[in-house]
Amino acid sequence: MSKNNIDTTVDDIFSDAFISDSFQSDIDFNNLDEIVYNSSSSFDISEIADILLDSIDEYVFITDTTTKNIVYINKTLCEALGINNSFVGTCYELLCGKDSPCVDCKSNYVTDDSTFIINHINSKLHKNLVVKSRNLELYNRTYTINVAMPHEDQADKIVFRDLNNLNLNDILGPYIKIYANNISTPEVQLYKFIEYLGIELNAENCTLFEHIDLSKTEGYSYQEIDPTLNLLRTLIWVNEDLNVTDDYVLIPNDIANKAYEDRIYKEYTDGDATYISIPIESDLNLLGVVFIKNPNKNFLKILEPAIKTIQKLLSGSIELKKMYIELSNVSSIDTLTGLKNRKQMLVDINNLSLQNRIGVIFLNVNALKEINTERGTKFGDEILIKTASLLKQLMPDNKNIYRIGGDEFIAIHTAIDEAEFCVLSDMLKAFMISEKGFSVSVGTNWEKSGILIQKAINLAESDMYTEKKSYYRNNHNSSRYRKQNDSILKLMEPDKIKSYIEQNCFKILYQPKFKIQKDTAEIAGAEALVRLVINNTVIPPDDFIPALESAHYTYLIDYFVFETICKRMRDRLDQNEKVLPVSCNFSRHTIIRTDFKDTLKSILNKYKIGYDLIPLEVSEHTNTTRYKELIEVTNKLAEEGFNISIDDFGTAHANIYSLADLSVNEVKFDKKLIDNLASENNSKITTILGVLITMCKKLGIKTIAEGVENKAQSEILKSLGCDEIQGYYFSKPIKDEDYYGKF
Repeated sequence: MSKNNIDTTVDDIFSDAFISDSFQSDIDFNNLDEIVYNSSSSFDISEIADILLDSIDEYVFITDTTTKNIVYINKTLCEALGINNSFVGTCYELLCGKDSPCVDCKSNYVTDDSTFIINHINSKLHKNLVVKSRNLELYNRTYTINVAMPHEDQADKIVFRDLNNLNLNDILGPYIKIYANNISTPEVQLYKFIEYLGIELNAENCTLFEHIDLSKTEGYSYQEIDPTLNLLRTLIWVNEDLNVTDDYVLIPNDIANKAYEDRIYKEYTDGDATYISIPIESDLNLLGVVFIKNPNKNFLKILEPAIKTIQKLLSGSIELKKMYIELSNVSSIDTLTGLKNRKQMLVDINNLSLQNRIGVIFLNVNALKEINTERGTKFGDEILIKTASLLKQLMPDNKNIYRIGGDEFIAIHTAIDEAEFCVLSDMLKAFMISEKGFSVSVGTNWEKSGILIQKAINLAESDMYTEKKSYYRNNHNSSRYRKQNDSILKLMEPDKIKSYIEQNCFKILYQPKFKIQKDTAEIAGAEALVRLVINNTVIPPDDFIPALESAHYTYLIDYFVFETICKRMRDRLDQNEKVLPVSCNFSRHTIIRTDFKDTLKSILNKYKIGYDLIPLEVSEHTNTTRYKELIEVTNKLAEEGFNISIDDFGTAHANIYSLADLSVNEVKFDKKLIDNLASENNSKITTILGVLITMCKKLGIKTIAEGVENKAQSEILKSLGCDEIQGYYFSKPIKDEDYYGKF
């Protein structure tokens, strides 16, 4: 792989096609007969990956995003650092020679693929690096893959030019090329500008200060110079031949202050040192200042006619960078409340994990679903906005407040003593249960080390659900759980759910489906249903499923049902008996879990069951804050080969947008559409269903009607072309042995 093109190299490494692309150049496609494949040979793919990574000229290292421990270093970087690949330690120890994490580490802010400059003035590498990073979720941990390239090794390596023999256009040519070639990576673009200036002028160093609003520092992670002036040092180029120290690089504060006030191209002196300041402005607004230390004054004089153009290019780069940061911030903000969202919290956790004395507050608005149903979603939104406003008022100095779901909020405190956090927590709990027209359940947890931040979040969530159980037990106005008893409320505890599973309290029933487009109905499969039986009392799903959804523990039941169905199918297949598809319902909370796809695949592989035998039924409001996550997950599942079924189709839960957004194999029409199908005034419903069925057929989507209870409904659905029906007309939910007995 060539080391002369960092963009191609890095993109290849992050590409799934990396291995095949890397080998294609060695194959003579005109003589394929000469290639012999040995089907009996075997190799460890990890060894191939190591060979590939060790063969490239870029530096590659992988770190645990939370602990900063290095888990992999390629041969090239080992040789550059004079170590072997068995090194055990952190990236800040290895690269920066520090005994604690770098407070301005840019890898803490990695989102998707991030490209940035790392200044390693005092590191063992003693080089400025262009780094491309990506976070990878693996085995419930996050790792950061870093690919770095020494700046001087790039194709546009800067060489010293004799400015005396160049005209103005020739002088400006490289700067314009830098702007054009790095338009998608403004930080790299800015660094190359100041590097070029430093080399052209044979200076000791060249430093960029940016003028920003320090109250809006998301996206900036650099060393603060002077908060009164809102100046941050963001990028530094150093003449490495001088072997300077970090202190030597810093611009004296009085010179920085003076240059900020003067805002003109000017020379300043401090002892024997000379500093040239170049202000960067746009529409008379100061964007920043570039300082060049001890430049060659003859070269500076030649370059002066080009300074205005260079200032314009620099201002364009800074504004472009600000635009990128603002766009990133927009995608990280909850539009309703103005708080950071779940995506940003996951990014921030990388940085927050480096802090000590972490306090987490987890909040959940009580009975929001009930409020939305009874008083409308607009009123529910007002409650969410008010909750966010109260949090900001009660914790004005905390920038780590997030809305992570429809009714859930998290606040994370850093560098707070446990006693102080307890006082804050008690105050917040007391305030949130006071009379405001609504109430919020609050859970808290404090940990000494930030590395345990995920544990703190989980324990705070668990504490919050203890509060929520108390709310539903004592609030007689709430009908959400139909005021069953504490047996239902205890379901909010994972250990209790697992205990009920082990005691066989969760019973699985089959709701058969029948093909109706023939002379006689023919069984086509079934839908798996679950019932809870405690002390010989059957508890309907409508009573316990909402409690589980509220506590986000439905995944325990969903996975149990899925595996039970797979195990029963495997038992029959092993006995050479027939099986038909059995669809399984999954809560949205289960579907968006990071382990969802892998868990299903693992269960299917365990029992050797085909993906087509267990369709996944999805029911979701298209206006939910997590609808985009649902689209992403279900589309990936479809790509894997799963069949996706939209449940409750034709109601508020799922509508025509679902067909446009999701990779769908079948839709199930909601019972509410079927109930009035055989009534006297059924013409509108019949027309609507006819249009929907015709549309689905054109899209290659199977149609199923649920809740069919009489012959008239069945005959109408058959005439409209509906593929299958389920309901009491042909069969009520039945036990396992009765279902398979129907074969």
